[in-house]
Amino acid sequence: MSDRDYSEKRRTFLKTVGVTLGTVTGSKTRVAAETNATPSAEPDVWRGVRSGPSRRGTTHGRGPAPFPEIDWKMDLAGSMYDVEPLVADETVYLAATTENDPSNHEGYVGAYDSQTGDRQWKRSDLPAPKTPSLEDGTLYVATEEAETASTGKAGMYAIDADTGTTEWQVSSHTCATPVTANGIVYTATKSGAVAVDAETGEPVWQVDDVGGVAERAEGALSYTDGMVFFSDGTALDADTGSVEWEVDGNSIIGNNVAGDDFVYYIRTDYIDGEDDDVVVEARSMATGQLEWRHDVVDPNRWDGRLALADGHLFLLDSSNDSSIVKALDANTGTVAWTQTTHGELRSDPTVADGRVYVGGWYVPKSTMQAARALVYAFDVSTGRREWTYLLDDDGLETSPENPPAAGTPVVVDDKLYVATYPGESTLDYRYVDYSNFYALCSTNRQPDSNRRLPTDPPDDSDQCPALQASIDAVPALDSAELSAGDTLTLDASNSTGQQLAYKWDTNDDGRYDRFGSSVFVALPHTGSVTIQLQVSDRHDQRDTTTIELSPPE
Repeated sequence: MSDRDYSEKRRTFLKTVGVTLGTVTGSKTRVAAETNATPSAEPDVWRGVRSGPSRRGTTHGRGPAPFPEIDWKMDLAGSMYDVEPLVADETVYLAATTENDPSNHEGYVGAYDSQTGDRQWKRSDLPAPKTPSLEDGTLYVATEEAETASTGKAGMYAIDADTGTTEWQVSSHTCATPVTANGIVYTATKSGAVAVDAETGEPVWQVDDVGGVAERAEGALSYTDGMVFFSDGTALDADTGSVEWEVDGNSIIGNNVAGDDFVYYIRTDYIDGEDDDVVVEARSMATGQLEWRHDVVDPNRWDGRLALADGHLFLLDSSNDSSIVKALDANTGTVAWTQTTHGELRSDPTVADGRVYVGGWYVPKSTMQAARALVYAFDVSTGRREWTYLLDDDGLETSPENPPAAGTPVVVDDKLYVATYPGESTLDYRYVDYSNFYALCSTNRQPDSNRRLPTDPPDDSDQCPALQASIDAVPALDSAELSAGDTLTLDASNSTGQQLAYKWDTNDDGRYDRFGSSVFVALPHTGSVTIQLQVSDRHDQRDTTTIELSPPE
């Protein structure tokens, strides 16, 4: 870490660096919060990227239980790829891109009744919008104009959440998705980090060459306890813009989550087309010092954002064949549990009411079956799969070349909201033409066969496979390439039963110390060690099995 000598000229007012401010209509009176503290989980609302300013991806809300079903759905007539819906006061706010070619970016922001999906208002005169931030009845929307365009429409908009009218606009060719806290809107432009008054749009401070908006993480930032953290590894005082610390070097650290003591960054090379590396770093909130680092062993195509809840970080290991949901201990970085899925997941995880929700799609091995968008729900503590739901696209347009995939789920007030997009398409027009939106509600009925994975048995004990624990070693124990000390993956995903939870005794001490459908263990150098697996189903029926590990002969 380096403490650079930042002079006062680095912190300049917006009006002196060519950023145009325009107050378009009257603004509302706000009462600033009395504290800089950020709660560990947001109330039962979703008000920005990863919800609140700390970007933890969690709320106190409750999702569909015990099972989901579709409440309503709609054609987006635009793309919400990498954009989250906002939900508050029985209203869903959607931001979608409708044109995304090199010379023209267009989009809309709209408000919809959360119970029916009926439109309340819609603004279609905006450039491509990013996920808004909702605070005190105002939506703060960062928009982006095409590189060759010069309409002056791009920048930050403050929009009345009840009427859709503009309160003020800050003009800038590109803005990062904003964070709002204590009456201030924090963002970043290509000039640097920016803070403006939430009520008026007037400048508070700007710090040049900070924020990383021109880089791959798009200026991702988070806030907690009076500090703002940017994707380039810089921490600023939220009140003054003074630099508190900066990570050595000028490389982008990545999307970040502000915890209680640490700031967690996730960096990936996948978006650069390089090594498919995903690395999680925990850094001291006070100093920026690296506290721990978690490297994903195998190539990982996931380039999303972390969730932080109940002392754990949640992320995905995603490849072309399958995905693993992973929970890390937030204090140490050690793996708490993993859960292998049948679908391919690319969304960000969302945590609510003791569950982790993720979206993606299921591509069946049989060409006779169509690929489908899906949503998973897992138990936060153990990784047990609670349910899987295949989205029904009847009556909606989907791409014949690229099956739909579900984006990041948002959970509020017993409902789950999620947008879909054409999975793995490389053509912009398909995202605009073939994206849809769903609201799922609670039901006591288990999903029927059309909405379950083909591998899921019905909830009928006569047709369910018997509960049986199974362990597979990867590579196989008789592999000629193994040596003492090598790391093995022990995989329990071939165990049978319904909605299984997994516990492992990896120390041969009679106590379960690991959770999830797979674990990493090292071959002993001498002697042998017995690994025990216990699986349990939703009725708490249990079965155990063991595997013995010894040094290769």
